[in-house]
Amino acid sequence: MTAVLTHAENRQTLASESKASDALRRCLASGEMKPRAEMIRFVIGPDKSVVPDLAENLPGTGMWVTVSADAVTLAAQKNLFAKAAQTKAKPAPDLAAQVAQLLRTRCLNLLGMAKGAGIAVLGESQTEAALRDNKLALYFRAADASRTLDNRHNTTECTIFSRDEMGAAFGYDQIVYAGLALHGLTTKIKRELSRLYDMTRKNVRQDD
Repeated sequence: MTAVLTHAENRQTLASESKASDALRRCLASGEMKPRAEMIRFVIGPDKSVVPDLAENLPGTGMWVTVSADAVTLAAQKNLFAKAAQTKAKPAPDLAAQVAQLLRTRCLNLLGMAKGAGIAVLGESQTEAALRDNKLALYFRAADASRTLDNRHNTTECTIFSRDEMGAAFGYDQIVYAGLALHGLTTKIKRELSRLYDMTRKNVRQDD
């Protein structure tokens, strides 16, 4: 199962949102200063659990970690959340896996919003026609799809989701092919896919 989101496109997607996230944050794990778009915010919950705040809107002092399974795992294992918050913190043993699953769910939820916004093209023939006419900014093909569509314009292609996942996201039993037109929401979905990419590199092929 692969998802084609090239490294260059990932960085371009993050750069496109730089104005909204110019402020740098220090990674707990590495100590590096990075743009918010390349990081995950965490807060300490009332029960002292370490809570991933993907939408960056939960109350509490934010603690930032680079979007990387290794970085999140290191921050949890080294008790860096407690040190940063200067209080007890209880990161889950599988915190990195939790973040990856939350990102996956977030991406799928955003696909449902894209359908509601009227920017989604669904179905094999419709998606392929839109690809040929260069009308899509993002193209989804189910991981178990039987064929690759004619993507002559090299539209960003994601194959990380199953047909069942895509179907549920768009409100159907199954969807194998789908595309999103250029839109602010599409840019947001690309950003979240980039973060999912960084948390699950084994699911992505870099073409650059």
